[in-house]
Amino acid sequence: MLAVAINYQGAVEEKNLGSTLMKIFDGFKLIKLYPSDDLAPDRLQLCRSEGYAELIKDIQEYRHPVESLLELRGPRIKLLRAVRHMFFFEEEKKYDQVFLEGGNGIIDFPWAFQLVLVEPPVSEWEQKPRWIKEADMMVIGGDKSEKNKNFIARIKKIRPDVPIYTEKIQNDLSPELKENLELLFAAYVEKRKKTKDALQLQYPKPQITCEQAQEMAGKLGVSLFLLGSVCDELGYSVIRCRLGCF
Repeated sequence: MLAVAINYQGAVEEKNLGSTLMKIFDGFKLIKLYPSDDLAPDRLQLCRSEGYAELIKDIQEYRHPVESLLELRGPRIKLLRAVRHMFFFEEEKKYDQVFLEGGNGIIDFPWAFQLVLVEPPVSEWEQKPRWIKEADMMVIGGDKSEKNKNFIARIKKIRPDVPIYTEKIQNDLSPELKENLELLFAAYVEKRKKTKDALQLQYPKPQITCEQAQEMAGKLGVSLFLLGSVCDELGYSVIRCRLGCF
C-alpha cells in the first residue's frame, strides 16, 4: 500500500499537483478532500467506533467518470475516517496506490509519504514547523534564483537529509524528480513491508499492546503512525492503551 499526502506551503496559486502526478504515475488514484469544517492542529483525537455506512451519511461523494479521481466533501473528521476506512477496512473499495490532496496531509495522514510543494515566501517558517520536520520530499516552485537558493539553504540547516528540488510544475515533472520520487516511493513500500514482516513474525496472534508497539517502532526506526497503519492494514488490534483508544 502506498499513500502519498500532498501538502502545500506558501503562495501556491494552483493546487493541482495531484492531477499532474496521477497522469505520470500509472496505477494511482487521486482522492481530493473538501473539508467543511476545521480542526486545530495537534488536537488529540480518541478513536471512536463508527461504521462506514454511518460515516458516508454526512459525506458527498463524486467519482470522475473517466479519470481515477474521487472527490469527498463533508465534515473534516468524517472525511479522514472515511479515507482510513477505504485503505484498511472496506475490501470492495480498497485503495492500494493513491494521492491524497486537500486539508493538511502531514496532520491528517501522518502515516503516509509526505510530499510538500512550497512557493516562497512562507511566513514564520523559521519556527521549524511540522512541514519541514516531517516532509519526505520538498519541491520549491519557481526557478533556481538566489532567493530560492538561500531559502533552501536555510531549510537544509534544519533538515540536511530531505531531498529538495526546484522547478516549475505545470503538466509534467523533470526526469530527475520523477526518478527520485519513484525511488522514495519504493523505499516507503519496503519500509511498510519490513514492518509487516516484523509484526507478523514477532506477534503471530493479531494483537499487540501499546507498549509493544512503541518498542517495535523504535527498533525498526519507523513512526508510531506508520506502525499503527500497518496494524490496521493487517487487522491487528491494539490492546492495553493507556489513553483508552482501543
